[in-house]
Amino acid sequence: MADQLTAQPPLMAAPLTMDRPRYGAVIRAYQCTPLLEQVVAGLRAQTVPPAAILVVDSSRSVETAAEFAALGVTVVPYPEGEFNYSRAINVGVAANPAPLTLIISSHVLLGAEMVERGWRDAQALGLEIAFWVPPKPGQVGDLGYVLDRRNFNGRNGVSNSAALIPTQRILDRPYREEVFSAEDQEWSRYYYRTFRRGSWRVETPQMQYLNPNHGNAVWSWEKLLNEELAIGHFVNRRLIMPDRIVARLLRGILAIVRRRPDRARMHLSIAKAYLMANFRQPKAKSRYF
Repeated sequence: MADQLTAQPPLMAAPLTMDRPRYGAVIRAYQCTPLLEQVVAGLRAQTVPPAAILVVDSSRSVETAAEFAALGVTVVPYPEGEFNYSRAINVGVAANPAPLTLIISSHVLLGAEMVERGWRDAQALGLEIAFWVPPKPGQVGDLGYVLDRRNFNGRNGVSNSAALIPTQRILDRPYREEVFSAEDQEWSRYYYRTFRRGSWRVETPQMQYLNPNHGNAVWSWEKLLNEELAIGHFVNRRLIMPDRIVARLLRGILAIVRRRPDRARMHLSIAKAYLMANFRQPKAKSRYF
């Protein structure tokens, strides 16, 4: 599907500017956990706290909705129908009255200065998007740099784990619902190509991704499969070319030799999915892992 463009010629759209970020935080959640309580508290502890905290509730549970409301947030019900990551973001953004939206995972804690400092650093470079990711192994301190179409590889773009984006940009071009995973990378591809400007990427230990089902210590091969397949089809089709498929097969065989059956299963599943994606658009369900 061709990228949907804004009604206004994108090259004429100047970046959003403001001294202090005025934003609402959008969190997708289906259960109220102690970690979510920490996430909400961390947002309120920001040096520039959000004007509103909106939880997009996909629980379908009156009790859970009440637990969300008890946190003092605005509960945005997920609409009827099957759950979809992109739709959840779009619904939350549509309910946000602030000019900026902080899309943040229910598993992410940010240092108290992160939002304000990230926004000011981005603005100093003429940018309107800032996002945060955990540091690389062995990294000491923060590393910030401009990420644009020149160094975007389909995996390192604006991350929905923690990203500050002008609300209107998402209203003008919502996240695509057929992108069942890696919807943030597909949107990044659109943004970099359309606006010819980058985003401010910050790798920092002050961004903690604490998903109990996926991270450095524990990972879900099903989640990786969904992400890799979505990236290969919707973002960077170079990944589904024959040489990349063969490379995945070899990695699977090596994992078998090393007696790592879970990783072997992951690599072989990705290789098969890449092959099939050359013949038809993949379809999968957005889901929490």
